Amino acid sequence: MDLKGRFHPSNALQLEADAVIIGSGAGGASVADVLTAAGISVIMLEEGKHIPSSSASPIASEAFLAAWRSGGLTAAIGRPPINYAEGRCVGGGTEINSAITQRADSDLIDQWRELYKIENFTADELSQYYERAETAVNASLTPGPLGRATDILRKGGEALGWKVSELKRGQRGCKGANRCSYVCPNGAKQSMAVTLLPKAVDRGMRLLAQTRVDNIRIEKGRATEVLARSRDTGGHAVAVRVKAGMVFVCAGAIHTPALLRRSGPRKCIGNTLRVHPTIRATALFNEPVDAHQSRLPLTAITEFMPEQRIGGSVFTPAIFGLSLAEDWTNRGDLMRNWRFCGSYYGMIRSRGVGSVRPLPGINEPLVSFKLADEDWVALSQVLTRLGQAMFAAGARKVFPGISGHEGWTSPDQVHEFWDKPLPKRATNLMTIHLFSSCPPGEHRDACAVDSYGRVRGVENLFVADGSLIPEAPGVNPQMTIMALAIRAAEAALCHSAQERARSAARDRN
Repeated sequence: MDLKGRFHPSNALQLEADAVIIGSGAGGASVADVLTAAGISVIMLEEGKHIPSSSASPIASEAFLAAWRSGGLTAAIGRPPINYAEGRCVGGGTEINSAITQRADSDLIDQWRELYKIENFTADELSQYYERAETAVNASLTPGPLGRATDILRKGGEALGWKVSELKRGQRGCKGANRCSYVCPNGAKQSMAVTLLPKAVDRGMRLLAQTRVDNIRIEKGRATEVLARSRDTGGHAVAVRVKAGMVFVCAGAIHTPALLRRSGPRKCIGNTLRVHPTIRATALFNEPVDAHQSRLPLTAITEFMPEQRIGGSVFTPAIFGLSLAEDWTNRGDLMRNWRFCGSYYGMIRSRGVGSVRPLPGINEPLVSFKLADEDWVALSQVLTRLGQAMFAAGARKVFPGISGHEGWTSPDQVHEFWDKPLPKRATNLMTIHLFSSCPPGEHRDACAVDSYGRVRGVENLFVADGSLIPEAPGVNPQMTIMALAIRAAEAALCHSAQERARSAARDRN
């Protein structure tokens, strides 16, 4: 490497495998499981670190620094900006999410099939892939008492006559409610780092952590080489070049389109980012909630799904303090009463669309997102319903996620935004669900990849992550990401076998 940080090919670490996988989250790990089970040699490249299970910590700042991209401080430009969170460690987003296991609504799957012309894409056809994903993480209801934070959601929803559902999580041996919403100790939340990745490594996969992919070299319609930068044990930069017969990009809905566009392909890539805009509210009760003991309420109000869902946010004292910092002037005093507070959210299935664009010389791409007019209506509705549920559960006061708002003290006040939009400048929105930036299908004017994730015009380049979910699903996307990744990996194996057969036939002739 020269003084300007450029890598010289002669000094690069040269590697070769049947397949290279970029990213180790739900999509990448699922692809690795399929390929290694088929006897394929695999190299996996992960930009983040490997976080040992012993490093799991309930302290939010430690978890952010260890496992979250940019310490959790990333935002899509818009009015308002939407804060979003991405995992950047071995296991990807599965290390920081809540491991809720849900399938996309069958009616939505039918709509996507028709709109994007996706082959073999029905709820029945996807069921086998969902089942494999659920088995991989041992999807099950959490045993034992779920805690008062969960009871609040159930009580509020049932008092209003709304459907309330207990949520399944990927887990094993976790006592009580969810105790590991961040980097999770082995034997508890079933993230990729404790399920599929160890299996793939045991079968021979080579996993390089702290390795950032800069470019995929494409020549004559084939991906020929992956160019990356790694760190050795001493922290020194090392150039890495990987040659492989198949390349799978599984870097997530933000970094997959950014990498593809840096590498050449651009058509329909990074133009249709979708998210689940989410608005939070803090509820203050007369009796202790002690939400930190269960971390995450495992019940959701599902009466209005898939368009809207009301649920509970991860709660630790540190995270609660960070949420109050959005409006410390009006909310700071709540820190003294943190044991009496719960943090809840309203999530919508947005119609808005965003974009992802790489920036020369900068690691993080430019992400923008514009809410549609109907999104503002839906956000007003779900915030009102969230306030109703909190008061129905016995809340003394509810503070919506709107800076400068003094909070509601009675259920009559929660309707103030039902018939008018939320204040755009003051509304605080966030999301941890990102998808749809490389939609699949045979509608060539709308789809970045074919029905099975192969990038158009490149014979051996595949996408297999949240980018493939055609539009916002209205549920936690992990199971859909895994299902579509398994499907894409199996299709790629079939395509590769057919390609070899054609090549052999040409050689014989």
